[in-house]
Amino acid sequence: MTRVGVDVGGTFTDAIARMPDGTWRTGKTLTTPGHLSDGFLTALAQSAGDVSQVEFLVHGTTAILNAVLTGAFPRTALITTDGFRDVLEIMRGDRKDLFDITQRKPAPLVPRPLRFEVEERVDADGSVVEAPTTAHLRAVAERVVESGAEAVAVCLLNSFANPAHEEAVAAAITAAAPGLRVCCSHEVLPVFREYERTSTTVVNALALPLMSDYLQVVLDRLDQQGFRGQFAMMQSSGGLADPSAVRKRPVTTLFSGPAGGVICAQVIGEAAGVDDVFNFDMGGTSCDVAAISGGEPDRVMSFEIGGHPVQMPSLDIVSVGAGGGSIAWVDAGGGLQVGPQSAGAEPGPACYDRGGRLPTVTDAAVVLGRYNSSAALAGALPINHSRALDAITTLAREIDCSAEDAAWGVLRLVNASMANAVREVSVERGRDPRGYAIVAAGGGGAAHAFEVARELEIESVLVPPFPGVASAQGMLLADVRHEHVRTLYRHLDDLGEGELERTVGDLVDEMTAQVEASAVSCSRIVALTSADLRYRNQAWSLNVPVDGAASPERLATMFHGAHRRRYGHAFESAEVELINVRVAAIGVLDSPGLGEPGWIDFPSTHRDVYWGESWGWLDTPVLPRRAVLESGPMAGPLIVEQADTTVVVPPDGEVEALSGGTLRLKVTTPVSTGAERDGEAVAG
Repeated sequence: MTRVGVDVGGTFTDAIARMPDGTWRTGKTLTTPGHLSDGFLTALAQSAGDVSQVEFLVHGTTAILNAVLTGAFPRTALITTDGFRDVLEIMRGDRKDLFDITQRKPAPLVPRPLRFEVEERVDADGSVVEAPTTAHLRAVAERVVESGAEAVAVCLLNSFANPAHEEAVAAAITAAAPGLRVCCSHEVLPVFREYERTSTTVVNALALPLMSDYLQVVLDRLDQQGFRGQFAMMQSSGGLADPSAVRKRPVTTLFSGPAGGVICAQVIGEAAGVDDVFNFDMGGTSCDVAAISGGEPDRVMSFEIGGHPVQMPSLDIVSVGAGGGSIAWVDAGGGLQVGPQSAGAEPGPACYDRGGRLPTVTDAAVVLGRYNSSAALAGALPINHSRALDAITTLAREIDCSAEDAAWGVLRLVNASMANAVREVSVERGRDPRGYAIVAAGGGGAAHAFEVARELEIESVLVPPFPGVASAQGMLLADVRHEHVRTLYRHLDDLGEGELERTVGDLVDEMTAQVEASAVSCSRIVALTSADLRYRNQAWSLNVPVDGAASPERLATMFHGAHRRRYGHAFESAEVELINVRVAAIGVLDSPGLGEPGWIDFPSTHRDVYWGESWGWLDTPVLPRRAVLESGPMAGPLIVEQADTTVVVPPDGEVEALSGGTLRLKVTTPVSTGAERDGEAVAG
């Protein structure tokens, strides 16, 4: 059985195929903005060869995420209850940074002229206070069509309790314009809190044309090439779903690419016998970091995109603009900065020789000898050392230093930015990062992870067999996952007999049916149930795993315990409220495992590499990954090359191979600078 995972990122499109004989093949090409399916099919063919022989294909992309962040999405309208037109503009009263007096809230995703009101009202218990008339709905629909909107979000007050009016609005719009994409909040997120529900529904609506059109092109082109296998999409939650489900709720795929990397890191940690790891996925545009504790990745029920809340289950991923394509620049005060702007796939870093002239992280690494300038990147993209040197030299003139110092400064800054991202998922959440290992993934992860780990006093870095395509491989290691939530706002003392059990049972049946209807064959289905609970008058809730048959007393006890673990205290005499019920149905798939790398035999050689002020330039051995796997532990300095990444082992490090092909870098205490190393630097 040929299985393939394809990840379309901001700079590169990655693919990995597990062939019927158990071997693995990879593909990597520059992403093709504007025609993403071109890069998708190129990487697919590089890895799998004959597309007609592929039996299982998983796809993830950050295309929707990038569209939201850049504002490059279709004209979208919003229909809401009379008097609530400006919910998106009012937002919440919180300030993201208490000390920044210049901060501004983001502009609404839907401008005011595209926000329309419906004269209707449903009470919080679902009873109809005012029903919209047919004539009024027809008039609103005509105004929406005249606005030129390509997608419509319908979010009425209290529709989570009674969706009848939203259904009537959607029917009126469809009657007026059958081809117009419409989504309703009761289908996307049937929960209370109108702002978060509206924001999430709007993000879903603007993504509808993008995802639907893109998937149609991909599926049509796959069909033309004879593909007849099972096709699944990766979701932000770390699970797979059918294209039909994703077309209805594309908002579930915002972090689908990075989510694959987290799943791969989880499996890498398990294989190495390490329960606590950080996924460290450095690509061309960004670095994505996530924590996996006790073998389980962190999950969240909501997150923000460009300041806009999205309430969807997701792996807890922190992303910073620190990738290989991140641009180095000088601020108004003369200080060196790196990112978040990226050269992307077009034109890319200067060393790609595709028209880029601005200095990037990759250019700095090439100038310092860390990357091979005589071998084609990913086997296809030549590296131009002189272009990289020209770009870094221009930067060096701006800050009045040597090209060497400028390049080293770029690497130190980007490493510091990524180390802060690791601190965000560890120190800021009460964890000691020193007890974790780093799983270095992405094209640049293995080139930077050692120095990031050293700064954080982390002792071990794990490099997967296929780090450059780890996100794509993680998609092949994921299970089918369908999740939904329903508001059941009750004081625990007011819960009717069997009410929670019935609600949970209905959701389990609904989600299980979706998994069973999936085109992906599962070996078994597991249902996970939880509830959002809070103390009365609290603003936010905690998600607690629950059994539908649990008594109110049992629910309260579980919530007190969760509150104590999170905040260090509990109010056991306070009233507890049940807000939402959540169910995740997981269709377990047979795992293809991790595999060992297929080989491109890079030659064993030496080249000068700059290792910072402590060591300067050293003549450094450069080995193919196969040589490391066939030997015992090897001390740095060392450069290890393979088709999809470069592993950088500084002079104070060591690398060894684990069973299964994973490399482990042992990180030592940072060395001191100064005279004690001058002799070594001169000798080198």
